[in-house]
Amino acid sequence: MELINYENNGDLNVFSSCFNEALRMQPPVYYSSSVRMSETVQCEKLKIRKGDMITILMDSLCNDPDSWIEPKKFIPERFEPSSRYFVTPKGERRNPYSFSPFLGGSRICIGKTFIEVVSKLTVPTLLSHFEFEFQEGVDRETVPFMHNNMTASSMPDFKARITSRDRALVRALNKNN
Repeated sequence: MELINYENNGDLNVFSSCFNEALRMQPPVYYSSSVRMSETVQCEKLKIRKGDMITILMDSLCNDPDSWIEPKKFIPERFEPSSRYFVTPKGERRNPYSFSPFLGGSRICIGKTFIEVVSKLTVPTLLSHFEFEFQEGVDRETVPFMHNNMTASSMPDFKARITSRDRALVRALNKNN
């Protein structure tokens, strides 16, 4: 088995689509820090005046039903240009800022590249060595959805079994014999 490293992690297309879809559904933070406008800007019908304070709601931006087909569903294919989900519900090209879990431009999160690289190395490594499954009796369709909770006031129980792939293979062989 070839080891995953920084040089060869770029060909993880399915992983990248799943990663982006998870970030779209639950951005790392739900809103930006407030910024004061340095000049007056007209955004279609909205006028933002010089000196106004604004905050960007990433959760609303990344889950806008005008930009995303079925925004409440986990559909990684929406990041593949050949997919019908790649465009808006009206069939138009999506605004590139409709997916901005790390913001962009001069205000882009400094941790963006770090988490992208680390996740491309860590998650496939974990998946190649361990098997993850819901515990028996847990209905994957109704299990409470974990969500980004900045206050950490509550989090649903998540019951899963993690097994070493070596043990999972032995268990599977024993079942078949």
